[in-house]
Amino acid sequence: MSEPAKRDVVSVIPTFTMGDRLRKAREGTGMTTRDFAVVLGVSQSTITNAENGHTKTRRITLLMWSQVTGVPVTWLETGEAPDAH
Repeated sequence: MSEPAKRDVVSVIPTFTMGDRLRKAREGTGMTTRDFAVVLGVSQSTITNAENGHTKTRRITLLMWSQVTGVPVTWLETGEAPDAH
């Protein structure tokens, strides 16, 4: 028997947008967009627009998002982990 042909596998690291990171952080809390909006004191459309990348998210909203989710604001903004130093 011959060894089955091996397929070339290309490793692809997915690129996450800020909206993707915001969604992942919110989903980690178990809250719906509606519940999360209430906690942040913004409209549900603010949350969905941020997660869908339809609007630029205000800095104050990002800071509240970070505080409520426990996710560093640096990661929410850039996808980079904050310095551990």
